[in-house]
Amino acid sequence: MGVTALCVIAPLLLVAPLLACARAAPSQPAASKPAAAGRTDYFAGKTLTLLVNYSAGGPTDVFARLLAQHLDRHIPGRPTIIVENRPGAGGVVGINHLYNVVRKDGLTIGVFTPHLSGQLLGAEGVQFDESRFLYLGATSESQVAYVHPSLGRSFRELARGSGEVVAGGLSPDSSKDMAIRAALNLLGVKYKYVTGYPGNADVRAAFQRGEVNFTEESLTGWFTGAASLVQAGNAVPVGQRGIVRGGQIVRDPRVPDIPTYFEVALELRGNEVRRSVEYRALAALVGMGALSREVVYPPGVDQALVDLMRQALADTFADPEFLAAAEKILGFQIDFLPGAEAQEIVQRIVREAGEDPEAMEYLRRLAKEHG
Repeated sequence: MGVTALCVIAPLLLVAPLLACARAAPSQPAASKPAAAGRTDYFAGKTLTLLVNYSAGGPTDVFARLLAQHLDRHIPGRPTIIVENRPGAGGVVGINHLYNVVRKDGLTIGVFTPHLSGQLLGAEGVQFDESRFLYLGATSESQVAYVHPSLGRSFRELARGSGEVVAGGLSPDSSKDMAIRAALNLLGVKYKYVTGYPGNADVRAAFQRGEVNFTEESLTGWFTGAASLVQAGNAVPVGQRGIVRGGQIVRDPRVPDIPTYFEVALELRGNEVRRSVEYRALAALVGMGALSREVVYPPGVDQALVDLMRQALADTFADPEFLAAAEKILGFQIDFLPGAEAQEIVQRIVREAGEDPEAMEYLRRLAKEHG
């Protein structure tokens, strides 16, 4: 099946034109190199920590550990690089820690699944502003939903089936949980909701134990963990969120045979479904999730170090050895956005939040509901 494009109701995804335009920009501002040049010995003999906001074994952790194996070659002084996991509260604990606690000395970098949805919806415990992080780079990827085969092989079968759908997630205010629930609500699937797992790897383990039978993972988690469950006949993909391209939500070309939730909704409910609050809210979440992984410094780090590390990260993502390792480990090609572009995208999303108050209020209700 080909890549199917679906128009998105404006202005929920006004970030999309920015995404399209941003890719034409140079990866580094010309002025950044002189600023960074005087700090080339800064990292020599030091340890650089990559702080991950989810538990070990999950997709964010897999990405961070892959990055840790290659980033040092592109940092002057070649520091030792370690990975530290700080999971909890749907990723909020780790992000709060970087934003408020760590020293602003450039020796701690956040490798996060962003929590823009929690910030914009006023989730409890959020003590950060994503737009004030100093972005070194980011990646973009879709999320894939999968179910136990006993429930059926499509959302149509889930909606008509007699088996109980038990959806598993991280926390009510995480984008993962809200997207799962908004999609199930949009598609008319009755379900039980189980949340509170510390990371995606934990949800996948719960799926294998039979505690839950429906969940969603990023492409990183899909290819490094869930795809093997499909190959073994223990899981079936039923849909994906899609990615934003040119003002539309489309299938991620790395999983071209899996339909978006929006395609399925149009098939099951007709064109009028576009007006529904569930459809609009889910589209808003896809916009908020324009960045699937972010690599960031906390506010206050010396701009010279920011410039140096932006270049180091861009060089890493252009490194054939890293790209080959990434494709081998992750199972797909990474879609990289340089730091300056990622910074502008997030700031634009934060500025334009709330253009559809009804959809945002719907998401706020989901964020507060535990079942």
